[in-house]
Amino acid sequence: MIQDMEVDLGNYLRRMRERVQPDEIGLVTRGSRRVPGLRREEVAALAGVSQPYYTRLEQSQVPHASSSVLLSIARALELSDDEQEYLLRIGTPETVRKTRDMPPDRVSAHTRALVGSLGNTAAAVLNYRCDILAWNPLYHRLIAPHLDVRVPEEPSTRPNVIKLNFLDENVRGLYADWATESLYNVSYLRFIAADHRGDTRFAELVGELTIKSPEFVDLWTDQHVANCTDGVKVLNHPVVGPVELMYQTAALQDGHLLKIYFAEADSPDDAKLKLLAMDPGLDGVRPG
Repeated sequence: MIQDMEVDLGNYLRRMRERVQPDEIGLVTRGSRRVPGLRREEVAALAGVSQPYYTRLEQSQVPHASSSVLLSIARALELSDDEQEYLLRIGTPETVRKTRDMPPDRVSAHTRALVGSLGNTAAAVLNYRCDILAWNPLYHRLIAPHLDVRVPEEPSTRPNVIKLNFLDENVRGLYADWATESLYNVSYLRFIAADHRGDTRFAELVGELTIKSPEFVDLWTDQHVANCTDGVKVLNHPVVGPVELMYQTAALQDGHLLKIYFAEADSPDDAKLKLLAMDPGLDGVRPG
């Protein structure tokens, strides 16, 4: 289960405490320190809570805390906005947070029409686990031309973005900076894990990646958290060569995510996308 992979308040607090160096926040230290980062008493003092109470939180003797306490600790540990949101999610009882119904793993006709209309923009629809529910021809030709274009149509063959990036050598080889790409993937997966700790299918995804990829394990246990929804990627595509693309991820009304790759209009990278969009020979054939 996901709990075994340290999606809990105590482990996260300890990891965040260990990464903060005293001199970075203006603390004067004397002599050697036997622990990395801040001491528990220092975090407690900075957050304005008692040391015994903070220790119980970090040792998971107290599984939850009030939002005000969690926000004070977040400030003491200098967490980013995404890290603070993650802390609030895992540190608040699930009965307090509003339970969201997960959308079914199917794409509405309107969403499918939207994806198909994007032309020279590579687009895919993902669920919260990053399974690809639908893609347009350009997304397929850009990211996974070695797969049959129809694989998202069946649950049993549906690709998963995180698994492709860690376990598929064809996709790994696309990224000019795979180390950064893998960090972004795991940071996002942990960010959304806070809302799906009881989800068996999510646990199975993390479990499979844990068994098959030591690199995933190293990144997952480091507790990086970020909601990576936009940025720039450089791909080394086997047909058009290096291409620098912007990407964005947006929430759809049906609860799914729309992921798009695009280039500045009339740029050399835009021309490469247009070339891929015109090449149906990259759509592959169904195996067997």
